[in-house]
Amino acid sequence: MIKNVLIDLDGTLLDFNKGEKNAFIETINKFAGIIPNDDVCNEFSKINEFYFQEYSHGNMDRKKFHYNRFKMIYEYLNIDVDIIKSNEYYIESLKYQANIYDDVLDTLKYLYDKYDLFIASNGMNSVQIKRLEKAGINNYFKKIYVSDEIKYNKPDTKFFEYIFNDLNDFDRDNYIIIGDRLDSDIKGGIDARIKTIYLNRENITNEINPDYEIKSFNEISSIL
Repeated sequence: MIKNVLIDLDGTLLDFNKGEKNAFIETINKFAGIIPNDDVCNEFSKINEFYFQEYSHGNMDRKKFHYNRFKMIYEYLNIDVDIIKSNEYYIESLKYQANIYDDVLDTLKYLYDKYDLFIASNGMNSVQIKRLEKAGINNYFKKIYVSDEIKYNKPDTKFFEYIFNDLNDFDRDNYIIIGDRLDSDIKGGIDARIKTIYLNRENITNEINPDYEIKSFNEISSIL
């Protein structure tokens, strides 16, 4: 019987793409004195995603991930700007980007009355905690698990084993994870042998088989 509901943050509860774009625009405007257009913002998003995947799969450390994303976008723009300070400013700006999806709040209230809820997120602990607070939903969660603190990224099974140990609950039948990413949330849940709900907001072709697939967060009430 499900007791513990693990919920991803970015792309599941909060619109990371919107937050990423806002933080990037603020950063480029601050350091380069320009307002980047959609093409530049999209280029940064692709660069950021590429290096995030490299970091998530252990191919580089966070410091190199953070450095490379701004190095590449500044090369794309052909401008010479302080990369390290730009990244620091971007991270600080990102902390205040808490764009909650419209379909989230009522369903969180519903789940809160029935289950123990936990955030299970890749990212930086300080950033994710601040964004949850700003979104006003931190009080729904008994605990927040972030890869920065755990030292393992989803889909690594060690990420989930850390949670099992911390909760002192090793019955996999007690867990389910809800997330929008096949490569981390769903694969991680499958590898950890817990149930999975794939939130497929973008109608992406599914090559991994979750236990459940939904298009909107509020569909969870028909499952749990």
